[in-house]
Amino acid sequence: MKNIISVDVEEWFHPEALQERFPRDTWDSQPQRVRGNMEKLLGLFEEKGIKATFFTLGWVAQKDPQIIKDIVSGGHELASHGSYHRMVTKMTPEEFREDLKTSLDILQDISGEKVLGFRAPTFSVVKETFWSLEIMAELGLRYDSSVYPIWHDRYGVPDAPRKRYVAFEKNGLKLEEFPMSTMQWFGKNMPFGGGGYLRIFPNAITRMGIRKMNRENLPAIMYMHPWEFDAEQPRLNLGRLQSWRHYYNIDKNLEKLAQLLDAFEWGPFRDHLN
Repeated sequence: MKNIISVDVEEWFHPEALQERFPRDTWDSQPQRVRGNMEKLLGLFEEKGIKATFFTLGWVAQKDPQIIKDIVSGGHELASHGSYHRMVTKMTPEEFREDLKTSLDILQDISGEKVLGFRAPTFSVVKETFWSLEIMAELGLRYDSSVYPIWHDRYGVPDAPRKRYVAFEKNGLKLEEFPMSTMQWFGKNMPFGGGGYLRIFPNAITRMGIRKMNRENLPAIMYMHPWEFDAEQPRLNLGRLQSWRHYYNIDKNLEKLAQLLDAFEWGPFRDHLN
């Protein structure tokens, strides 16, 4: 079973937990660290012979087009993470269309390649924003990977399917959903596939989740952010819970990832489209 590995390409100040402290008009004045962290990840993937999907912010691409060129020249898949890391739940349909189209134009202009996929910041495709799926299809995307079939205080669709499904189909348009990975635990969906879950859970739990999904003949989806491998990034006092969620195990994360890359087969989303 070839599992799916993906990176949400954003700066250290882009996560939702930091948005109030770093409004958009301050971004250019912050230390830019995504390039160095991307070099770590791209180097590790090259060493392991693995291709990944990079859901990239349009803002990052404009700021440093070389990142896009490095992704494409490495044989990886380029996909969209929106333009400005805005949650879909905080946009109108018109604003979302503009944000997504802008990102697609930027990414495709720099790369010269058609972008097929999208992941919403903070997994913000929830029941209240399912209208966004039609817009994705209208803009030429073939898949989304934004639905998390769990309950969470910021996101989640607990009763969503756990496996790939057609999320929108109408008038010749079709969009598939690759929901984020969960394993069944006492009748509940338990997340394990990346981000804070990858950093916080021991690798034994992550391996168990991947094996459980593979036994169901489902590819596991792993995701991560470049800043989650940057122990030298500026650290803020976010409160006890939020600081733990955001910073825990960053210094050990690259080693944990390398172990998982060795243990399973991995590839980009595009390998599963057909």
